[in-house]
Amino acid sequence: MVTSASIGFKQTARPLLVYILGWGRSGSSVLANILGSMPGCASLGEVRYLWDRGVVENGICGCGAAFSECEFWPTLPLGDSHLGIVDTERARALVKSIGSGARHSQIPGLHIDAARAAYFERNRADLDLLMELYTAAFEKSGGRVLVDASKSPFFALNLMHPDRPFDVAFLHLVRDPRAVLHSWKKTKPRTDSSEDQLFPRYSSVRSLLQWALLNSRCERFAQLAPDLYCQIRFEDFVDNWQTALLSGAGDLFEPVSHGATPGDARAAIVHAQHSISGNPSRFNLGEVTLKPDTSWSDAITRMDRALAAIICGPVARRYGYCMR
Repeated sequence: MVTSASIGFKQTARPLLVYILGWGRSGSSVLANILGSMPGCASLGEVRYLWDRGVVENGICGCGAAFSECEFWPTLPLGDSHLGIVDTERARALVKSIGSGARHSQIPGLHIDAARAAYFERNRADLDLLMELYTAAFEKSGGRVLVDASKSPFFALNLMHPDRPFDVAFLHLVRDPRAVLHSWKKTKPRTDSSEDQLFPRYSSVRSLLQWALLNSRCERFAQLAPDLYCQIRFEDFVDNWQTALLSGAGDLFEPVSHGATPGDARAAIVHAQHSISGNPSRFNLGEVTLKPDTSWSDAITRMDRALAAIICGPVARRYGYCMR
């Protein structure tokens, strides 16, 4: 496989799932595509949407095919059956039990040991299916590392399952809340849908509150799994993605002698991934050059700047953002 990277994942005794934590519009699709293009690695996109946007909606996979026609997903085993023949009713039930609709039952488990144990016990059968799916994805991809860009700290609770047959590392991706606010206000089409759909748009207050709340909850994994948690800023990643990964996630990455150092620190070679859901950037393949998006600086209002400082200031300062 051709790669522009002079870094790679460190060898681990067991297969490794890298789970990207963060709030939406923080660049996770770009990060996942680049990581998934490293040797021995593949990106699954946002697995938390597997049941709804994949099985139910038959969305477009990162490979360009509809979910039901993808060569990767439909053949993965699901208990005594296969993912491609799961009925809609069963898929919707999985959305509510362990998928994108299970947030309210997962929140207590982030903070209370007894609630976490109760969640695992209550959903043991469905979580076992999820672990089997990840395991089958390792085997079919042929990689030792998989990337899940689901971002949600609620869905990430599933990966604290004590019986998972692989290791997991949580990579927390953070982006300036003012840039995120600006992005959530844009009208953006969902290119992974068979119908003309748009991504949701959020108000300034809602996107900022979510930024502060979600990133704080993502930090919770620094306590739940301190040896498996690392953090990088999107701005550093865009400026020099290999240096940012070695600096912020040095426990996961190492320099490799066989990699070709690109002349441009922002350049990467991206391959098609069998990725579920995500930003349209996951369809940008080939030689990609990361570009800092600073358009928000001139576009957002004084009021939005003030709101960002008030709502996100204390959290943002922990990540090195000056909110003045």
